[in-house]
Amino acid sequence: MRWLELKVQVDEEAVEAVSEVFRRVAPGGVAVEEAIEPGDDGSYTRVPSAPVVVRAYVPLDGSEAARRREVEEALWHLNAIWPVGSLQTAEVAEHDWASAWKAYYQPIRIGRRFVARPLWREVAAGPDDVILDLDPGMAFGTGLHPTTQLCLEALESVPVAGRRVLDLGTGSGILAIAAAKLGAAEVLALDVDPVAVEAARGNVAANGVGGAVSVELGTLPLGAPRKLDLILANIIARVITDLAGELAAALAPAGTLVASGIIVDRLAEVEAALRTAGFELRQTRRGDWVALVGTRRRVT
Repeated sequence: MRWLELKVQVDEEAVEAVSEVFRRVAPGGVAVEEAIEPGDDGSYTRVPSAPVVVRAYVPLDGSEAARRREVEEALWHLNAIWPVGSLQTAEVAEHDWASAWKAYYQPIRIGRRFVARPLWREVAAGPDDVILDLDPGMAFGTGLHPTTQLCLEALESVPVAGRRVLDLGTGSGILAIAAAKLGAAEVLALDVDPVAVEAARGNVAANGVGGAVSVELGTLPLGAPRKLDLILANIIARVITDLAGELAAALAPAGTLVASGIIVDRLAEVEAALRTAGFELRQTRRGDWVALVGTRRRVT
């Protein structure tokens, strides 16, 4: 079978929106190729503010023309908000695209200690490095996106060892795995997407942290009373705002929230909702993306 490759170059702020457009038409998922530069240890770091290439593949089964038009129309509308390059297409054989997307992923060094490594790559690990082995499938990231990197960097600055952790919207499971490798006592990883749950369970097993991490289909509120010490929520601004009360209710007094996936234009509303729910906040930024680290105020 032959496939039509769809490819567009965008600024990093538009990656999530363009990926969502491609997911509507591409049954195999989306690959994101970011500009990276090599380090001495075989890992790579992202090149800040460099353009990103988003790719997807649709079958040449007679529906490809309609799918292409749908993508072109959606990209035209997005271009009014973010710079979006022109859509490029090429016909490829199934055996070409089924493995070619893996070439776009390299081991990425994040923060002081984390190295996110695709399972098919090798890296020379230092004695203090925390290796996150990932087989994301085409639909999930390997730590490249700024929102994931902000969360991992925040994990290095908050108490994790011995804590009860929730990873809300776990995706590939990268944050849940990172928390477990930093010594979390137990980690509950939730996602509303069954495909994400399957991918996360595979990655948890590959990293040998199944004793600490459980991956389930679901979201807040939790089905049974369970006070948590740390919640990781790398989702989107609207969902964080809507769940602000549930996030606070799920945390023990003085518990910590790391919330990311927040575009700067939505920051004020997210901060307002979380402060109303009882959080004291600090923020970190990368480009137009923001992560918030919140501490639940003790009730006196």
